[in-house]
Amino acid sequence: MPSKNSSKTASRRNEPLRAFPPLLILVLLAALAATPAWAQFMDLGVSVRPDGIHASLWFRWNKEQELVSSLRNGMEARIVYTLRVYRRRGGLLPFLGDKLLMETSVARSAFWDFLDRKFVVESDDGSRAAYTNAPDLLSGFLSLGDLTVLRFPPREGDRLYVSARARLEPVRLMPPLTIVTLVGAAASYTTPWEEREAQ
Repeated sequence: MPSKNSSKTASRRNEPLRAFPPLLILVLLAALAATPAWAQFMDLGVSVRPDGIHASLWFRWNKEQELVSSLRNGMEARIVYTLRVYRRRGGLLPFLGDKLLMETSVARSAFWDFLDRKFVVESDDGSRAAYTNAPDLLSGFLSLGDLTVLRFPPREGDRLYVSARARLEPVRLMPPLTIVTLVGAAASYTTPWEEREAQ
């Protein structure tokens, strides 16, 4: 009988893992870790509007179907997007480097809800979204659309740009399983910083 303190959300994620063979988990980790470095990159779009600077991101990965399968098998994935807005320094002091105006991070976790039979994406702000099919899940998990990264437009003469990257952890085991800690940290994939001028 579960205790009063047990989490309903955790039970939705963990129920099938009790029978999930540890060897298969290790094989899955090895398969995901085999992704070559060039297999992931990020699309970054930037637009300037009267209310500020907006950005959109999409993490591109060639093992998206393996990610979907691992979620269906009871794993959790996490992605963290980091965006920065800089002002370019010019004139006599360019060696001081560009000035950071704003940094924003957005984190999301994805898992398969075995009771409702839907994919769920939770954001770090507490919001949740459910998806019934893999394409919608991948779009909701691996992309950010129309995120405000600076709440005022550039002034005349400003040379602003947005720099962004994403870090994906495709396998994050839920308690009580701790195999990831036994075999070392699960493979993670971080894109290079991408830059776009704010024009």
